[in-house]
Amino acid sequence: MGNRRIPLANTIVVTGASSGIGKACALQLDKLGFRVFAGVRREMDSDALRCEASATLTPILLDITDAASITSAVDIVTTAIGEIGLAAIINNAGIAVAGPLEFLPIDEIRKQLEVNVIGQIAVTQAFLPLLRQGQGRIINIGSLGGRIAMPFIGPYSAAKFAMEALTDALRMELRPWHIHVSIVEPGFITTPIWEKSKEVAGTIFNNLPRQAEHMYGT
Repeated sequence: MGNRRIPLANTIVVTGASSGIGKACALQLDKLGFRVFAGVRREMDSDALRCEASATLTPILLDITDAASITSAVDIVTTAIGEIGLAAIINNAGIAVAGPLEFLPIDEIRKQLEVNVIGQIAVTQAFLPLLRQGQGRIINIGSLGGRIAMPFIGPYSAAKFAMEALTDALRMELRPWHIHVSIVEPGFITTPIWEKSKEVAGTIFNNLPRQAEHMYGT
């Protein structure tokens, strides 16, 4: 067997599983026989997942920017799996803020970083004890936007660049416990995150000062 490591657990937590990549991952892992805890923001998303998945998949309400919500999710998973621990956590939850940096409201930029960076760290910290127990792995969903910055999605790219660095640091820090840490960098995929981004961007652009329209052609 060499240095090949056999996971002790078969339970996986997926954040941002209401739609898009997160939902696809949760359903595919469920189909492959993993026990999946799928983090969603709304009860209606839980119901939708249950309709498409096996009885083994468990939706859990999880707002990665809310400490109490994270604690509740950890408690639910811990109670269900006991000392076996986690095989993996997939940090997928995220948003995309778009617009010219010169005029973007600071609150929107802060929200982007709160969700796509701080929230990922908070969830990882909370689930690390279970990952140690299961000799599991951390999979962060990044983006090509974390390697190549593009105009008008500066906050999104900044968050993805940050996740590249944090993933590298975490990989080195957790090596003594044999916890594998990786980041996946998808190209452009048509998912609801961009539809939501367009809605938010539309609101932001409508509230921009008149000179922004002349300067950036918005």
